[in-house]
Amino acid sequence: MAEFITPVIDVLTRLCGCCAKWADPICNLGDNLISLRNASNQLNDMYLDVKMKVATAEKVPDPELTVLNQVRGWMGRVEVLQNDVQAILQQGDQEIQSKCFGECCPKNCWASYKLHEDVTQKLSDVDDLISNGHFDVVAEKFARDQFDELPVDKAVGIESTFEELRSCFENNRVGIVGLYGMGGVGKTTLLKKFNNDCLSTMPQYAVIWVEASKDVDPGKIQEDIRKKLRIGDDIWNNKTGDDRARLLYNILKNKKFVLLVDDVWERIDLLKLGVPSPKNLECKIIFTTRSQEICGQMDAQRSIKVKCLTFELKECQGLPLALCTVGRAMANKVTPNEWKRAIEILRSYPSKVQGIVNDVYYLLEFSYDRLPDDTYKSCFLYCALFPEDYNFKKQELILLWIAEGFLAKFDYNIHEARKQGEDIILSLKDACLLENGVEEDTFKMHDVIRDMALWVACDHGENAKFFAGDGFGTSGLEGCNHAKWKEVEKLSMWGRGEVSTNFSRKPHCPNLVTLLIRNTTIQVFPTELIRNTTIQVFPTEVFVLPSTLRVLDLSSSYGIRDLPSEIGDFVNLEHMNLSNTHIRKLLEELKNLKKLRFLLLDGHGDLEFPEKVISCLLALQAFSAIWKQVRGIDENVLLDELEGLEHLQDMRISVFSKSSIGKIVISSKLQRCMCKLFVKGVSSPLHDFFSSLGKMEHLETLDLRDSRAGDIPRCSFWGHDYIITLRELVLYRCGNIVDLNWLIHAPNLEVLLISYCDSLVEVVSADFGTADIERVKSNLFSSLTFLNLRFLSNLRSICRVALQFPCLKEIHVGKCHNLKKLPFNSQSALNNLQHFILGYDDDQWLRELEWEDEATKHLLSSKYEW
Repeated sequence: MAEFITPVIDVLTRLCGCCAKWADPICNLGDNLISLRNASNQLNDMYLDVKMKVATAEKVPDPELTVLNQVRGWMGRVEVLQNDVQAILQQGDQEIQSKCFGECCPKNCWASYKLHEDVTQKLSDVDDLISNGHFDVVAEKFARDQFDELPVDKAVGIESTFEELRSCFENNRVGIVGLYGMGGVGKTTLLKKFNNDCLSTMPQYAVIWVEASKDVDPGKIQEDIRKKLRIGDDIWNNKTGDDRARLLYNILKNKKFVLLVDDVWERIDLLKLGVPSPKNLECKIIFTTRSQEICGQMDAQRSIKVKCLTFELKECQGLPLALCTVGRAMANKVTPNEWKRAIEILRSYPSKVQGIVNDVYYLLEFSYDRLPDDTYKSCFLYCALFPEDYNFKKQELILLWIAEGFLAKFDYNIHEARKQGEDIILSLKDACLLENGVEEDTFKMHDVIRDMALWVACDHGENAKFFAGDGFGTSGLEGCNHAKWKEVEKLSMWGRGEVSTNFSRKPHCPNLVTLLIRNTTIQVFPTELIRNTTIQVFPTEVFVLPSTLRVLDLSSSYGIRDLPSEIGDFVNLEHMNLSNTHIRKLLEELKNLKKLRFLLLDGHGDLEFPEKVISCLLALQAFSAIWKQVRGIDENVLLDELEGLEHLQDMRISVFSKSSIGKIVISSKLQRCMCKLFVKGVSSPLHDFFSSLGKMEHLETLDLRDSRAGDIPRCSFWGHDYIITLRELVLYRCGNIVDLNWLIHAPNLEVLLISYCDSLVEVVSADFGTADIERVKSNLFSSLTFLNLRFLSNLRSICRVALQFPCLKEIHVGKCHNLKKLPFNSQSALNNLQHFILGYDDDQWLRELEWEDEATKHLLSSKYEW
């Protein structure tokens, strides 16, 4: 029996010992919570005393008196710990209130034991902070060492931008400023100069410089800030990112600081990293980026574009980084021949200039690499095929992108593809890879950006996939060996130079997909016979392998008068632009082009269309033939053939008869496809046509000349929720029009040109019928950017009520002597207005003009031009 009882007693003893080990902490949990609460209260009292001392020190008007970092660090740690302690105390109270068996036993022993461990640890942490919280002083005087001068090259040509930045900094309503611009334009130089020249004189600010870069590391940004604030390793190490953010926040929220963030590529949540938002105006944030969109994402209250220098070294176009690089490369050139050769290389082979690739192209390529996907990248590189300083027309480029297959996602919806193309252009402009052109709705590519794009398109200069000759003819290609010719996929000849077809060896380009020969002088005979002769024959024997070519553009080659019969061999051709070529006849062989999707024939005045040629182009999606006059074609036959094309979606045509107008009015297919319509010489009123405008869901441009438009009966529109998509309206010598009230249904109208329409009395009357007047007033002319009214002898009003005109940039008024008042007042949003251009001898009309108020008169008078 003893042998059995002894082991049992031993087991029970061990179990009791184990239970006691668990039971004691659980039973003592209440006492430990009381101890933690008392210690926390003691720590809080110390914290309030220290905080009061800090507040007193900060009120002293002495910029050299600085609160000690160890004090701020201690306060930050107290704030973090007290939050944790309060959570534990609340959990402890709940645990004690939920005990079982007469409030003696917890419901969850393991949870109570774990809570006991947390209480013990926090009690130890509180005791440590209490022991370290006895400060004899909380602030001391320091010679200012918060400012660091930054090494920077001499800045040239940034004076105006520098002053704009200074003005923003001094504006109390601006806390966040974004500097944006293309790579190499001098954004970092400007920011460093501002640091050295301005912030060095402001000892009240702690100045913090942070490098973001394209692969931003939030931890590195926090590390740079803490080093500047001299937060010790003992405080910083072994803390999570959130703990560090709280620590930085509690230090910075009581400081005046300027945070300079260089090279931002994506949104950085600075508040999440511990940087307070500059709402209290005691701090400022200035950053640089290549993207205007990033300025918005970073909540910049002011965005400043850093532009190229105003003076130009032609090949560098005012880009400081390129100027410096070229300057270094040219520094050792002494003789005239050395300079001549160097300039030749710079013009024809810029990637061969020493330093250009490493110092310029690779830097600019970062912007290319950050584009969203291959679609954006392909569209960007394609722009390099166009010549230097070329002003792209938006629709011209987008149509080529579609033809090249870049927008294949919308291959069967040309209108959605155009929208995607417009989005891509906006993104490229936002990334400073494209910029606004000279004319409205145009854009261009900086020469150095273009050089970089060609270099990237040719696999960093390793091959000749892209060949772009603008102004220098085919001399570059003539010098290429046959291996280089075989690499060419896209070939562009453009400009004033001579494009020779008199090669010693015919170029063989078996991989050529795209051939652009535009605005070019071509030698079609030996040079000793004829020079500078415009192209007169279709270049089938030069460059072209009919089975591979997909895109052919010979527009503005005015000397071309005939197509060769070999045109039928181009069976894979999808895009053909023969606008402004003086071709006299479309050949029967065009019927073979079963893949042709885009045919552009604008600018022809005498073009013969054989019947059933257009109707055989079964894949045709876009057709454009805008002419000012026409012979040799039956309009109705052409419209019938176009109407029968299953895939046609985009049509831009001219018509010269009421029967053609009638065909459009009764054809839902033609209405649905109509994007641009030029009407001339129609003598009968066009009531039915105007009534059908709401059905032309893609119509963007209507140009009506020498025709009788006629008044539109109000029953045609009033009471109907029509939306007319029109963006541009031109009326020239059109009679029988009293008003254009139907424009209340055209909220997208951007351009309005009316001239020599003698019967026009009001553009839009104030009597809007049953329409919602306030809605009409807010939408009417809300997109208008260009208004031109000339030689309107009976015009008395544009609109009798004042409107907003938020997008209006230019107003042209000439010889409208009965127009006594303009529809503007002090509430009109004319912030974008740049020019108010008057006709010759209109000074008397201007003096008699009535104004709604003096503010409006003053605003418009500052924009006068004659």
